[in-house]
Amino acid sequence: MQEIDFQYFTEFNGRSISNSGTSDLLVPFHLKIFIEQKIRKHRNLKNYFHFLINRFHKKHLLTVFPDSAFRKTLYQSKNQNLVRYSFRPNHEDWYKAKIAAFYFGISVCRLFARLVDMDKEESREEIHYSEINKRYRRDFSYSKGILQPFHLHLTIFGNPQMILKKLLLGRKFQLDTA
Repeated sequence: MQEIDFQYFTEFNGRSISNSGTSDLLVPFHLKIFIEQKIRKHRNLKNYFHFLINRFHKKHLLTVFPDSAFRKTLYQSKNQNLVRYSFRPNHEDWYKAKIAAFYFGISVCRLFARLVDMDKEESREEIHYSEINKRYRRDFSYSKGILQPFHLHLTIFGNPQMILKKLLLGRKFQLDTA
């Protein structure tokens, strides 16, 4: 697939203008606390927006937005108690978000809210996995080191980290065997 250079699509020819105005994102109220934690972690909303766009730009997003078949742009419902966040985004990130939102047939606000939801789910899984990993190492340790009971089975059939994670989280998975 051909890489797109977003500088040529911007009206500022690749330069940010300091007085270009702010952009607003409307986010559902249930994500407010999580977003504020992430803003503190990334120092501002511009950096967090950049992080989300770059992180999820590399992933295959077609499975994340199943409602992309609609040609009419889908917006968030009004009865979600939306919270307004104003910020001055990097122009390249904003255009990536606009192009992705147009492709999926949703608004930029809805795209951002879904990316935050995905980030929240992944961070919850990472925290849960690290707790399970600590417990696993504590419960299966012995004097010479850490006991790894699934090592041989997992190395034969696939990616051991992915399979162990799914086993520990109690999720279903399918092994592709030769």
